Amino acid sequence: MSPLHLAAALLIVAMWGLNFTVIRFGLDEFTPFAFATWRFLLGALPALFIPKPTVPWSVLAGIGGLMFGGQFVFLFFAMQAGLPPGLTSVLVQLQGPLTVVLAALLLREHATRGQWLGLAIAVAGVVLLAQSISGDTPLLALGLALMSALTWALGNLVFRSARGVSMFAVTVWASVLPPIPLALASLLLDGPAALAAPILAPTWRGWFVLFYTVVPVMWLGYLIWGTLLRTYPAAKVGPVSLLVPCAALAISGYLTGEPLDGLRLLGVAVVLGGVALGVYASARRLR
Repeated sequence: MSPLHLAAALLIVAMWGLNFTVIRFGLDEFTPFAFATWRFLLGALPALFIPKPTVPWSVLAGIGGLMFGGQFVFLFFAMQAGLPPGLTSVLVQLQGPLTVVLAALLLREHATRGQWLGLAIAVAGVVLLAQSISGDTPLLALGLALMSALTWALGNLVFRSARGVSMFAVTVWASVLPPIPLALASLLLDGPAALAAPILAPTWRGWFVLFYTVVPVMWLGYLIWGTLLRTYPAAKVGPVSLLVPCAALAISGYLTGEPLDGLRLLGVAVVLGGVALGVYASARRLR
């Protein structure tokens, strides 16, 4: 990569790594459904100025419902249930090997031994993590994080139908639909006051969280990521995402005091090792 693009890749790592801790703070301000509603409502604003990409609405709905709505609602509830930001960032990275497996099961694509082995190692890491968190965090939280990874992986399969168009435009237009069902769910489960909290009871921290998760993380992040994917082979850009949970763990440890030692550290290392093996196997397949 050129120095400029390398700096942009590291900026993404830092922004997306910090995002998990920012989300943790945001859940002190908003309910998960209200948080998700406002995140995607604000994220869809550029659709007023950017033409719709040449992608069917069904594809945009699949991306918005799975990769966006499903992924983040499960992630928000996992963190609300007590799963710390750094650990959450590690578990959602399972979307990589899960995408390969789902493509093999649902689309009859061939998965290599290395990809299957990577998934098996990552699953072993999840078992270790389950043993490490059972005393202080509900296992339900871990299950919700795995559901976040699963819906992200399913969304990846749909996203592949949107190749050849601007990732930023797809991101914006795929954000148009999720706020509707998310807002209805928030109204039914949380009430009107919770949904309208950013307007009726605004706080500087709440609006900072919404600003950060939309402007740097969504708009700037996907704009840079799309530029890197158009400039370099996916096999070269993909491994950059493995640095995100490393950054998230370091940032969460510093800002929230999230512990990372003993069995939990081993579990994190095994999960990321399995994901890395899957990424490496996928990169070799693309050569």
